[in-house]
Amino acid sequence: MQTFYEWAAEGIVLLHFLWIVFVVTGAFFLWRTRRWKYVHLAAVLYSLAIEIWGWICPLTHLEQWLRFKAGVESYEGSFITYYLEKVIYLRAPQWLLVSAAVLLLIVTVYLYFFRTGPAAKSGNRGG
Repeated sequence: MQTFYEWAAEGIVLLHFLWIVFVVTGAFFLWRTRRWKYVHLAAVLYSLAIEIWGWICPLTHLEQWLRFKAGVESYEGSFITYYLEKVIYLRAPQWLLVSAAVLLLIVTVYLYFFRTGPAAKSGNRGG
């Protein structure tokens, strides 16, 4: 039977996964809302900084601590590298993660500032 700490660690994994989904797909769904646009852009920049400088996300540290408290063996290093390898059976080198993050930033900036469409042409900037 799982302990509270194991359940909490699994909850952090889910939260971390949702964060990544928000960072990767947020530009496609939130570009019309100015408030969320800036929240998303900050999230992308924060995630890019983590990848570029090789930092470990605080959610990863929290998950590992919770697993330690539960007496369960945990992994070392990056959440993305550990779980990405489990999902696609591929070793993801740091340069690949940084390249993907830079590409995501470029797409995000493009969608935010250079988009064309009915809302951009009419001057509607969202609310």
